[in-house]
Amino acid sequence: MDKKRIAIIAIIVGIIVFLLKVLAYLLSNSVALLSDALESIINIVASLMMFMALMIASRPEDVDHKYGHQKAENISALIEGVLIIIAAVVIVEASISRLLSPVPLENIGLGLIVSLGATSLNGGLAIVMMREARKNRSMALEGDAKHLFSDVISSVGVVIALFVATLTNLFILDAVIAIVVAALLARMGVSVLRKTLHDLMDSTCEEEEEIIEEILDRHSGYLEYHDLKTRRSGHNVFMEVHMCLEGGITVSEGNRIILTIEDDLINAIPGIVPNIRIEDETHCIKYREEGSE
Repeated sequence: MDKKRIAIIAIIVGIIVFLLKVLAYLLSNSVALLSDALESIINIVASLMMFMALMIASRPEDVDHKYGHQKAENISALIEGVLIIIAAVVIVEASISRLLSPVPLENIGLGLIVSLGATSLNGGLAIVMMREARKNRSMALEGDAKHLFSDVISSVGVVIALFVATLTNLFILDAVIAIVVAALLARMGVSVLRKTLHDLMDSTCEEEEEIIEEILDRHSGYLEYHDLKTRRSGHNVFMEVHMCLEGGITVSEGNRIILTIEDDLINAIPGIVPNIRIEDETHCIKYREEGSE
């Protein structure tokens, strides 16, 4: 499925889920369900940002962005992580007064049923988005999918806690579970931020480098390779390496070796952009001598 189409579906589902959760809050007067509804607002905003990021990331490279616009996905995921943490703070703030002064819940059964219906929609969407995120190596989709998964987990926890609160008349649980939900959200937000910053700082793609080295090692026709570097931008992996060829080899033979290796890399790693720099034997000897000093 097209990534932009998934983003549009996420926006529509997010609006429906938000309306259902607001209805659940109005029926029950539960601050925990209110916190669930507030988180849904963040979901809608995040999905809108994801859609805009995917639109920008799909643009071809231009004079000012010769490596393309894929970083827009990473920026979207970064902002999404911040929004998740903001949602956690808002939920805690809304829960403090109820924690000090618990309020009896109203029509809680109907409110929980409506909330579970909204949670089921989010759960189905999150599964689809995570599958597509892994398939397309999309940071924007992955960030939004993790956000939705956190929403599903927190919503289930809210329903269970409110059910127990109704049975025991311990209405303070309403505020307590809302704070627990906020803690889970904060943890998820930090996880998203950590992974996104890792890519924005052009950190090494360790998993892809292992595959690259395995492919390079099984090929022949060159003397050695060195200075292998990788970085991720959106779903693309930019890779460069210096490869030493024998001094007497022709340009045609050298290009054949490089093109064969690049074809294997492209088939093994979706989205890779290989850049293999050819060096002659003399330069490689000089490189080894400098490295041994």
